[in-house]
Amino acid sequence: MYNKGNNSNTEKILDEVLKSDPGFVLSDNFADRMANKMGHRFAWSQYLKEFFIYLGTIAGMLAVAATLAFVWFGADWNLWLGFFLSNTDWIASAGLILLFILFADRVLLQYFLYRSASEEN
Repeated sequence: MYNKGNNSNTEKILDEVLKSDPGFVLSDNFADRMANKMGHRFAWSQYLKEFFIYLGTIAGMLAVAATLAFVWFGADWNLWLGFFLSNTDWIASAGLILLFILFADRVLLQYFLYRSASEEN
């Protein structure tokens, strides 16, 4: 239930805290620095989200293609498993290279372009 006496005490304390001196001084460019930091964090999060969307899309396409190969075209599990097991280092290397290229293109390149553009202003 609503307690008017309890609420008025809270309002008095809050009013007193907001009107008192905080006891510290912020630098003159504090707001600009915080806005830049928040812009960089937002950019990182957006670029990482975009990277994971691309990664999920590619993984989904590969899963659909593998499902089609096995269900409709009657691909042999043992033949594919033998191929993957005999070429694991090549497949892992190609996957890591493609992952790095996608990450560098979708995240790092865009972030550094954003950073250089924000430093010019």
